[in-house]
Parts: sequence; structure tokens; C-alpha cells
Amino acid sequence: MEIFIGVAALLIAWLTYQKTFNSKPDEERNNLLAVFITTQKLHLEVQSILQKYIDDNDGANHELYPNITFQKMLDMYKQEYEKGLSDKVYNELKNNEIYTKSNIATFQNMIDTQHNALLQFKNQLLFLTPPAKN
Repeated sequence: MEIFIGVAALLIAWLTYQKTFNSKPDEERNNLLAVFITTQKLHLEVQSILQKYIDDNDGANHELYPNITFQKMLDMYKQEYEKGLSDKVYNELKNNEIYTKSNIATFQNMIDTQHNALLQFKNQLLFLTPPAKN
């Protein structure tokens, strides 16, 4: 009887180890991809707000921050999008089978940080008023 209990405990420990450390990170990947898409959409929304401000206020050369114009910020956001949030990057994340749970957690933290920064910036943009015309 003790041998049976020992073998059963060993089998349970082995299965737990396999499930915890060697299973495919499908759930984690799906969560990452969902947040990625949400961040991707938010990024495009911020670009749209910047573009609308530029168009509505002839504001390409208005300063958003010292020495940073709306156009410069929009250009930086477009470049950032292509490097880190484009459909190409999404497909690489989606199709890469060698990412571990640890890799995915790192990407998740990066995307979460970017998402929060975008939300803050979007909220700032929503309260902008164009400079008074002389």
C-alpha cells in the first residue's frame, strides 16, 4: 500500500511539474495578444487625435511640449507603432512557438506599461485647447 501511495504521489508531482513548467503557454499568449490588440487600437486612436488637432487648428507647428511640435509627436508615434505594434509584430507574437511563459510575461509587462502611458497621453490630448489667434 505504501508503494502505491509513493508511486501515486510521484506521478502527481511529475504531472504538476509538466503542467507548470513544460506546458505550452497558450492562455498567457492569448491574454498577451488581446492586450496587444487593445493597445494597438489605442495607439491608432491617439494618432488620430493628434492628426485631428493638426488638421482642425493648422497645428502641425504648434508646440505640444517644449521643442516638440504636434507633427513631430505624430511622426514619432507612427514610427513607434511600426516598430512595436504593427500587424507584423502581432503575427510574430502570435506565431512564435518558442516563447516561454517568462518571455510572454515580459512582453505583457511592456505592453501594459505602454498601454497605461497611452491612456494618460490620450487623456491629456482630450483637454487640449488650441492657442488663441492673434
